[in-house]
Amino acid sequence: MQLSIMTQIYTRLTYASTATFLTNSRGGIEADVARILLQSRKNNSHAGVGGVLHYGNGYFFQCLEGPRDQVNALYRKISKDSRHKNVQVLSMVTINKRLFDRWSMKYLPLEENLTASLKKIGQDAFNPYLLSDSMIDDLLKACVIGQDPTAKMTTEAPKKKDSSVAGWWRRIWQAS
Repeated sequence: MQLSIMTQIYTRLTYASTATFLTNSRGGIEADVARILLQSRKNNSHAGVGGVLHYGNGYFFQCLEGPRDQVNALYRKISKDSRHKNVQVLSMVTINKRLFDRWSMKYLPLEENLTASLKKIGQDAFNPYLLSDSMIDDLLKACVIGQDPTAKMTTEAPKKKDSSVAGWWRRIWQAS
């Protein structure tokens, strides 16, 4: 009798898109990005999907990992979101091991590891549409070791009634 060990097969999908909201010139996390993070962290954990989100220079770069059907369904939903446009799949591969298995959605701003990786691949300003497959791999490796400044954020989505940045921060700090 032969025993077979079942290994889970996952899909890793990366995409780029352009934000439809104005960039905050004061720095910090955009209110729209924060809402996306909170909602995705809540929803992704239920679907068995994880990944990383990077927002910079008016662009989104996101990696989704998990069961193929769940990743595809999530991507279809994300691609219809009005907070971004020009949604383009950069890569979609089958994987045996997830890079972001501990994160329902990790967030990385443009920090030291990411900046170094961008310079290594010849980009001074972040533009995910220009990434080749090997550049995506390098960027994902930098994302794995990068520090998420929002790691202690709650998974509760912000309520619609007070959509100001001050109201959002008040909800975040009250939850911690």
